Amino acid sequence: MNPTENVDQDAVLRARTVLLGSGRELGPPASPDSPAPSFGSTSWSGDTARAYFDALPALEERAARLAGEADTDPRTHLPELIAVHRRATIRAALLRERRSHIVLEPLRPFFDRGVALARRLTEPAGAEGRAALAGALTDRSMFLLAAERYGEAHEDFLAATALLEPAPESREK
Repeated sequence: MNPTENVDQDAVLRARTVLLGSGRELGPPASPDSPAPSFGSTSWSGDTARAYFDALPALEERAARLAGEADTDPRTHLPELIAVHRRATIRAALLRERRSHIVLEPLRPFFDRGVALARRLTEPAGAEGRAALAGALTDRSMFLLAAERYGEAHEDFLAATALLEPAPESREK
């Protein structure tokens, strides 16, 4: 049996488009030196796709460097680490999707790490940390939806929306 037979290709395409769009603000604007796919596009020229995916190792190296810095000074370096990790995760997910539609096992650790990093930020950064955690949970929810893990996707989505609600003390004012 072909393992890709049971994959809903439309769900994968939708998740790919949403992931690409959701991370767009994190990267530099597209330029001749740093091409990026057009917003919402799923059909890229070969040179644009190559340049976009060739930047993945540099993002991973930057994330590794920032991880050490975030251990010593989380308030300063953890927000940047979360953003760089998210950019790398989105590229890794899109690259893997282009090669194979079997996504859950190889990509789940990227999304789990993003949630773990954002959880670390919730204590020192307050509202900024809650927003980062909501974003990481939303990303993982979209990924789990594409992987047809609907129960887990729903749990992450509920957790993300709860984080975006005003804190109880701010509702009383």
